[in-house]
Amino acid sequence: VIMESNGEAEKTQTSLVKQLLYTNYSKDHMQSSLLHKVSLAPMMDITNFYFRFMIRLITRRCTLYTEMFHENAVLNCTWGPREFMKFSPIEHPVVVQLGGNSPENLKKCATICEELGYDEINLNVGCPSERVQEGAFGACLMKEPDLVARIVKEMSNAVQIPVTVKCRLGVDEFDDYDFVKSFITKVATEGGTKHFILHARKAFLKGLDPHQNRTVPPLKYDWVLKLKKEFPDLQVTINGGFKTFDSIKGILTPENGLRGCMVGRAFFENPWLFSDADRTFYGEPNPGYTRREILDLWSDFGTMMMQERPYLSLPMLTKPIVNLFCGEKFNARYRQFLSDPNNFKKCDNNFETFIDTCVELYDELAPGVLDKKPPALEKEPTKEVENAI
Repeated sequence: VIMESNGEAEKTQTSLVKQLLYTNYSKDHMQSSLLHKVSLAPMMDITNFYFRFMIRLITRRCTLYTEMFHENAVLNCTWGPREFMKFSPIEHPVVVQLGGNSPENLKKCATICEELGYDEINLNVGCPSERVQEGAFGACLMKEPDLVARIVKEMSNAVQIPVTVKCRLGVDEFDDYDFVKSFITKVATEGGTKHFILHARKAFLKGLDPHQNRTVPPLKYDWVLKLKKEFPDLQVTINGGFKTFDSIKGILTPENGLRGCMVGRAFFENPWLFSDADRTFYGEPNPGYTRREILDLWSDFGTMMMQERPYLSLPMLTKPIVNLFCGEKFNARYRQFLSDPNNFKKCDNNFETFIDTCVELYDELAPGVLDKKPPALEKEPTKEVENAI
């Protein structure tokens, strides 16, 4: 379409961003057995509203998790929960993760989350950070299965949407197989939880920082698979160490019987990898945007966000796209440009000009990379799918 003026073109592009934000492409797939096949793990300071929208430009089908919201923040935020826990229809299926240790407070939070329109609620029983330990929640709660069961039961009784639990394979000295089995038995039978997301490592509450807790404790995929066999009626999603499609495919075999595979750092460190996720794991067309098109949309999205939220900092909008060219030549130059606030100032603090300049720079350095398209389905998509794309 050739527009008569740049102003009309900009208006049309902004309208496209709004259309994307407010379109639920997954409403016909919410009951699918593939719903949790591949999911984006909750990550603090990463899986916020901005990052999740960027991921939806890459994959429509992977289930998204929010970063963790603490019970006190949800109930006492001065902005109100609707703004604090903001998400857009394009994010469906989207799961909100909650943290805390008060059954009554988390029951109230669950009601709020359901009213906001989240598809599921997940309780954090796996985070080992010092901040979480000081609040006596996260991985600490694995030592209190009775309390976890009570929390989940209160939350489940208050809402119609599923309430799930994400935990580790033990914590500190409580790290033998029987302990984990006993924990799941208690939370499933007394709390009613039917879906467990198991990070296939134990957690150390002392001596290791969050990064080390993601890398130092050995992965025990065999424990997760054994637990699934011992609890055939429960849904189990495995998490931890999955960075390639081959590793995800390798664990999601029919004989393993897992509900899905949750991926964390790979989504952040190499988001473009998942541009082929819908075709590979769901047999459906990928959204199909090139990285040039994604950055073009991101330029308008960022401009719109800055107009709506004058307090918004630049890193909130650059962090989601900083790894978009992972593995490509001159990726470092691209990252360097985005990460230098002086470049934004040189563009008169105009986000659209900033992104356009970045695109021009990278295009000169690596011709053709911006226009690489994700693989397409061999069969022609239906008209409905074409319209969705």
